[in-house]
Amino acid sequence: MKRLMLATAMTLAYAAVAQAEGVLNLYNWGDYTSPDLLAKFEKETGIKVTVTDYDSNDTALAKVEAGGAGFDLVVPSASFVKIWVEKGLIQELDLSKLPHHNNIAPEWMNVDYDPGRKFTVPWQWGTTG
Repeated sequence: MKRLMLATAMTLAYAAVAQAEGVLNLYNWGDYTSPDLLAKFEKETGIKVTVTDYDSNDTALAKVEAGGAGFDLVVPSASFVKIWVEKGLIQELDLSKLPHHNNIAPEWMNVDYDPGRKFTVPWQWGTTG
């Protein structure tokens, strides 16, 4: 099974992930991906973003466990990151390809689900319900 890059974030720094192929395959919650953000990313990087939506963490996990689907970047809830790591479904980030990684606020660096941010980068935070 292809190991995935998983992030609680999408950032322009991920251009390096898809640079060789010219396409970034993003697996994200439905209606979370701003069309304006995607258009800006594509214009600035020349990389086409293909978005596949899911409706629950369980759905996302099941699809990837069943063989993936060629996703480069997945955006689960923070509470599911440890599960993905324990199952060996993701790879550690190559921080040399994320030059702005040092700009993450200290309080967001050592989160319980990913101490030291080895597998994730923050994108947005919020609570619903």
